[in-house]
Amino acid sequence: MRSKAPIAEKTSREKLIHSAEHLFAERGFDGVSVRDIATDAKVNSALVGYYFGGKEGLLAEVYARHCEPLKLERARLLHAFDADGNASLEQILEAFIVPSLEAGDQSRDGRNFSRLRAILSAENSLLLERLVSRTFDATSSTFVDALCKCLPHLSREDVFWRFHFLLGAIYYTAIGPRRIRILSKGKCDPSEPKPTARELIRFAAAGFRSHGNGSASNGKPPRKRAVKPVRRRKTTAPHH
Repeated sequence: MRSKAPIAEKTSREKLIHSAEHLFAERGFDGVSVRDIATDAKVNSALVGYYFGGKEGLLAEVYARHCEPLKLERARLLHAFDADGNASLEQILEAFIVPSLEAGDQSRDGRNFSRLRAILSAENSLLLERLVSRTFDATSSTFVDALCKCLPHLSREDVFWRFHFLLGAIYYTAIGPRRIRILSKGKCDPSEPKPTARELIRFAAAGFRSHGNGSASNGKPPRKRAVKPVRRRKTTAPHH
């Protein structure tokens, strides 16, 4: 008779991953204990150490499970758009943005992970910085290279800044969709990934195309015109 132990083990492991994901998404990494995760999963807390080596290992497993498909889809789209070496700015942004928004829309677990990434990015712990770096640095560098090639008027530093702001826009869209619904009285709804991606791509493209602080060709900032001082009249009360 075949043993049922492996099935039970797999079920406990999956329960821990699922519970950890939604608890981390609600409270962040520091706000959740091993006991919280085990209680939610209805398993022995010792299994967290047995399967994952502790809470940090469990977080790493959650990240790996979600990030690999995301990274592969980004790479696939970028390769498809840039097969001839002439990808447009909008295509590069589409390849980066769309998989992120669609990953968060596919299921409740996907939405939890989008929220989890945004919350963890704000915690600013060295552990999470290393985790994100190990997970995303290689693919992010590939996209920065593509953006630099597409935007020769910008220095690499300019591109990095704008890429940083793009990440922030993606995270906030994932974590705070209700804000824009309330502010727009329902006219703007980020729950639909494709229309949201179109708006975000248009916004990001305008930012990337704007002038940079320095010249990409010689690294020197543009010359500033001298501004004549304006003689102000004395007033008895401030103007608003």
